[in-house]
Amino acid sequence: MSGAALLKHHLYWGLGLGAAVALAIQILTWLGLGLSNLTWLLPWVLVVIFALLAGRSLGRRLGSRPRFLEALLLLLVMILVGRLIYQTYMWVYINYVDPSWVDTVAEVWSGQLAEAGATAAEIDDRISNFRRQWQTDFVFTLGLVAYTLPEIVLGLLAMILGVVQPWKKRAGEDAG
Repeated sequence: MSGAALLKHHLYWGLGLGAAVALAIQILTWLGLGLSNLTWLLPWVLVVIFALLAGRSLGRRLGSRPRFLEALLLLLVMILVGRLIYQTYMWVYINYVDPSWVDTVAEVWSGQLAEAGATAAEIDDRISNFRRQWQTDFVFTLGLVAYTLPEIVLGLLAMILGVVQPWKKRAGEDAG
């Protein structure tokens, strides 16, 4: 399989992951679950699902299970592209579609924290951190890294266990 075909394959899965995460988060928001734990858990679940599907797709294209570095390259491209798509979607959403989104979420979350017994200082600190996470410079720098690294680790674990399976011999390999 040529390098260009591999890149096209990896980008395809990255585009799919980014679109799936953006759509899933938007649906949760429409359902009023935008502040639920599902919002933080769902991207990780989608990373595992896409890692397994993309890894198996790569294996079919290669004619055997992908090796570790082949799987890692797929995962890196897929997650970076997917995360960039999602981060860009959210940046457009909070800056152009619903500019009051950050304030609305901060207000709702402040109330939830107060009901849970958080002190005023704790609430101010958490809301300040939340607001900082949605500033443009953070969304495309540290935020990108902070969200991407755990997704890569989780996706790699899923891909090793479900696709690469280094404890099994690939077709055509000698046992010794």
